[in-house]
Amino acid sequence: MKNNLKKELGISNLLIMYVGNLETYQGIDLLLESFALTLKHTDQSDLVIIGGEASDIKKYQNKARAFGIETKVHFLGPKPVDHLGFYLDQADLLVSPRIKGKNTPMKLYSYLDSGKALLATDLPTHTQLLNQDIAMLAEPSADAYSEAMICLIKDANLRLVLGDAGKQLIEQRHTFRAFRQKLNNLYDWLQEDLLRDKAAPSINFMEITRSN
Repeated sequence: MKNNLKKELGISNLLIMYVGNLETYQGIDLLLESFALTLKHTDQSDLVIIGGEASDIKKYQNKARAFGIETKVHFLGPKPVDHLGFYLDQADLLVSPRIKGKNTPMKLYSYLDSGKALLATDLPTHTQLLNQDIAMLAEPSADAYSEAMICLIKDANLRLVLGDAGKQLIEQRHTFRAFRQKLNNLYDWLQEDLLRDKAAPSINFMEITRSN
């Protein structure tokens, strides 16, 4: 696991990475078609796909072959969850091409925390957490997703800016330290509220009743 992934796979270009199962709703069809379009404009990237059942891997290997991109797509199969950080560190660009669903994928938090740029589809499953300040969002079509991918491949500074912004979001809002700070702020507010109540003049409800 400690080997350099690019060296192990013979990759000398930018490494795009997807992590997760290979069910249809994850948008792997969209990812492969988009990547095939991307390679027509620039060959400076390889795609690494981690996860999936053997049958799904074979299915998408065949699809990559049909697109003529099989030498540029590397299927690594499932990996231990506690190795996730290592693999994310090896990537230059992370992708979430999901085309269906309402819940936010939990892996997005790991993606953002890695400090790497993220490309996702512009759908509620992503936009409940993501916006254009911390990720590149594209319509779930091959042309749009490919265009966004090409933009990120060619713009190293944009990748850096998005990666840093995503990591800052996690550090500020979604770490235990951030949770503890929010909890402390709540306690402070409650204490101040109680003190205000004690300092306020008492109300005589009998006087109010008689006056009305």
